[in-house]
Amino acid sequence: MNRRHIVWIAAVSALIAFHGCKDSHQGAHWGYSGEGAPAQWGSLSKEYAFCGTGKNQSPIDISKAVKKNLPAITFTYQDVPLMIENNGHTIKVSTSGGGSITVDGKKYNLVQLHFHEPSEHTVNGKAAAMVVHLVHQSDDGKLAVVGVLMEKGAENPLIKSIWNVLPMTVGKPEVHSVRISASKLLPVKHTYYSYEGSLTTPPCSEGVKWMVLKQPLTVSAAQIEKYRSLYPGSVRPVQPLNGRVVYSN
Repeated sequence: MNRRHIVWIAAVSALIAFHGCKDSHQGAHWGYSGEGAPAQWGSLSKEYAFCGTGKNQSPIDISKAVKKNLPAITFTYQDVPLMIENNGHTIKVSTSGGGSITVDGKKYNLVQLHFHEPSEHTVNGKAAAMVVHLVHQSDDGKLAVVGVLMEKGAENPLIKSIWNVLPMTVGKPEVHSVRISASKLLPVKHTYYSYEGSLTTPPCSEGVKWMVLKQPLTVSAAQIEKYRSLYPGSVRPVQPLNGRVVYSN
C-alpha cells in the first residue's frame, strides 16, 4: 500500500467519522438490533472504542438541568438544493452551503441533518415522537449539534417536502430541484439545554457541543409512520452523565 493510498484512506475515514453515520457497506456493521446493536458497538471495531469506553457519551436523559444565562444561538440558514440519502441507518440531508449558527462568538457551518424515531435524548425520562439533528462544524473542526424534538400533531411542511422524495432503499445521495432551508425546522423559541457529549452513532467521537431546543415542532402521524417504515427504533439508549452538568436557559 503506497503513501498516497494511505492518505486517501485517512481522509475518507475522517469524513465518515465527522458525519457520524457510517455507510453500512464500509467497516464493521452496526445497527440498532441484533449483533450490531448499540451495546455491541464498542467491540465491533477499534474505531468504535469510544462507544464502549467513552465517559462523555450521548444521548442522555435531560433532568435536573442547572439554570444558566446561556449564550443565544444565532441561526443564519439559507436555501440549498435538497440532497437526500438513505444511508442504511437514517435519512440524511446534506446541507453544505446551507448557512451556519453562531454561539458565544463561534461560528459553526451547517453540513447535514438527519432523523431518529423516537428522539434519542429524553426529557425527564420521556422521548419525543421524532427528532432532527442539525449537525454543524466550525472551521477548526469542532462539532455542534442542535436537536429539534418533534411531537405528533400537525403536518410539518418541510418534512412533507423531504418525504415527497424519500428514498426507500439504501443508495447514493440524490439531488432534487426542490430547495430547502433548515430554518423551517426551527421552533419559534430557541431556548435550549446544553452539555458536552458525543456523536450518537459510531464512532461515538466525543467533544460534541449539544444544544437540544426546548420547544418541539409537530409532525403528523403519517409522517412519523413513513419514517418508521424505514428505520423504527433508530435510537441509541441514553448514556450515563458521569458527573457532567446539563445547563438550561
